[in-house]
Amino acid sequence: MAGALLKASQELLQKGIHPAAISDGFDVALKKSKEIIENMGTPVDLNDRDILIQNCVTCLSSKVVSANSDVLAPMAVDAVLKIIDHDDDNVDLRNIKVSMKLGGTVDDSELIDGLCFTNNKVSHFAGGPQRIENAKIGLIQFCLSAPKTDLENNVVVHDYTAMDRILKEEKKYIVNLVKKIVATGCNVLLIQKSILRDAVNELALHFLAKKNIMVIKDIERDEVDFICKTINAIPVPHVDQFTKDKLGTANLVEEVSAGSDKKIVKVTGCPKQNKTVSILVRGSNQLVLEEAERSLHDALCVVRAIVKKRFLVPGGAAVEMEVS
Repeated sequence: MAGALLKASQELLQKGIHPAAISDGFDVALKKSKEIIENMGTPVDLNDRDILIQNCVTCLSSKVVSANSDVLAPMAVDAVLKIIDHDDDNVDLRNIKVSMKLGGTVDDSELIDGLCFTNNKVSHFAGGPQRIENAKIGLIQFCLSAPKTDLENNVVVHDYTAMDRILKEEKKYIVNLVKKIVATGCNVLLIQKSILRDAVNELALHFLAKKNIMVIKDIERDEVDFICKTINAIPVPHVDQFTKDKLGTANLVEEVSAGSDKKIVKVTGCPKQNKTVSILVRGSNQLVLEEAERSLHDALCVVRAIVKKRFLVPGGAAVEMEVS
């Protein structure tokens, strides 16, 4: 259609018609085309979940995972309906986090009203907890390890006494960090990945485990905004700013088995006012997994399109024929 418009524009210009007149003509044609399409459309009510699911099934029917459309289609519809109000005219798909985990089948995919970590495991060092109820969650961007110099320097130790002093100071430093964390009432700690030095060392994990604090480390930077929006937390760049009001909340944080030595971490029961949702996609191999993720994104886009313009039109080039 764009090619036809371009060709028509060139023919009109060759006939000596002013470009402004051509532009006005196209604006009129565009307005008329929209009227025709809207008049031939069938209105859709977002409360009619079955109609939305049918449209997603149609979208998925041409995909590799079409046999699993009875699972993916309702998941896409419910995910969008959870993050919007019925008077919204757009959907921000950034509020829907799609995570992939190899193993199982596409039918094992699930919608999670909260967070799901597939690449971040709970620290089991020193017997740390794997399940926390009534979680108070802190997200820190500072390191729980001994500080390093700004430049590449080496510390040369000549005797065991000096070594003991260094280790004692490191222990004291980490103990002070852990005490400040414990004082806030935090019982789940999310630690952002660091490229400068170890985000957390074994000594810090030991003290945190003794205080029954669950540790989930190596949180990626691009996940921080979604996590904070979901659990209503504020990321903390320095330990002196780590206070009780920066903590997020959730009813339950637990590490669950995903089959064959695989683990995932689920955070559920998050504050209701924060409209976010997570989808866990499963697949028996990497090809199926990636295809399921792409197909699910297409289905989410279909629901978003219906939210934007709440009517349906027939396919098979019927709209193009009517407009022409």
